[in-house]
Amino acid sequence: MTGRVNTPRLVLAGLARRPLTWLFHGLLLGLAGGLLLAVSLVQTAAETRLQRDLGGVDLVVGAEGGGLQLVMSALLQADAPTGIIPAEVWTDLARDPQVAAAVPVAMGDSVGDVRIVGTTPAYADLYGGDVAAGRWWTGGMEAVLGAAAAQRLGLAPGDTFIGAHGEGPGTVAHADHPYTVVGVLAPTGTVLDRLALTSLDSVWSLHAAPGHSHDQSHDHDHGHDHAHDHAHADAPRQITAVLVDVRSPLAAVTLAPRLEAEPGLKVAQPAREVQRLNALLGGGAGLLRQFGVGLGVLAAGGFGLALTGALLARRREFALLKALGARPATLARLVLGEGLLLGAAGGVAGWALGRTVMAVTAAAEATPLALVPPPPGLADLLALLVPAGLGLVAALPALVVVLRLDPLAALENRS
Repeated sequence: MTGRVNTPRLVLAGLARRPLTWLFHGLLLGLAGGLLLAVSLVQTAAETRLQRDLGGVDLVVGAEGGGLQLVMSALLQADAPTGIIPAEVWTDLARDPQVAAAVPVAMGDSVGDVRIVGTTPAYADLYGGDVAAGRWWTGGMEAVLGAAAAQRLGLAPGDTFIGAHGEGPGTVAHADHPYTVVGVLAPTGTVLDRLALTSLDSVWSLHAAPGHSHDQSHDHDHGHDHAHDHAHADAPRQITAVLVDVRSPLAAVTLAPRLEAEPGLKVAQPAREVQRLNALLGGGAGLLRQFGVGLGVLAAGGFGLALTGALLARRREFALLKALGARPATLARLVLGEGLLLGAAGGVAGWALGRTVMAVTAAAEATPLALVPPPPGLADLLALLVPAGLGLVAALPALVVVLRLDPLAALENRS
């Protein structure tokens, strides 16, 4: 008898009797798995992006304000600047024996939704950036675009664009001072890809007093700290922040208090601030995970009750199989097969949902970190296997009922 039972066919026939019921429970199980996968993928992508965007920077020195805002604005380019500081802070740090590299950052302008950052070519060194087309700037009002920025703006070396003061609605365009694109950087998968870089002189000349012009050119060779950038004598020599790479952990410990003792300065440690950010994000992610787990348990419970009820409605069918000599292993394959198939279908639906949410989040740039979907990994495997396992577990009560079924009583319609 066992050899003549077509288990897959009987499993599919059993599920076909109540398609809407199984579709509901399968989708509910898939929704729980998809929610858990989406939260895991988004959190992984955010943590990976944050670590890449840190660029090995040990300290961020800027105007007084919150440390997290300083890191988010000057390093991650995802918040408004805390203020401005004298450019001498950068030049002094560049000469400090405890500092391996000091990179200035001057922000405040944009083109479209791309930030224009006044800096030196050493900024690209933080992220291993190299010019893929064109060259670095050698004079005023020249710009080098990150790979994503060039694609978004549709610009290439030789093109020009107009910068505007501020970001979003209400910006004021510098129509009389266009930038010329002289280079495009190779993709790095970091914040560098989303920016337009230019010289400090260009930024200072744009914000000089009315009536002043800036026609000086300075050579900025890639790979050097250019602490000798000069703007017009009347241009405000101010920057937003300085990104500092220290020579030793001890230098970071001693340098930060010394800088913060200076009036108007704030020093933030990116690694510490990112930990705080992860803690903030992790709280919300934890709540979503708990909701997903609860939803999964509810779905598995409802699925188990529905499966048990469906099998009880078919008890005459199972009684007939037992009367004809079907072994317990055969009945187990039938019952557990239904649970496994439904759970696996829910797992596939949940995996597809989770990956879709991650892709939509990344494509829509729903976060300021420009997330990149992580490659398939353990989270994807669990999203497929856990619902299938829950389907098996949910089928166990039904299996106990079937194995304890009295064929004679069932065929006589007695309970």
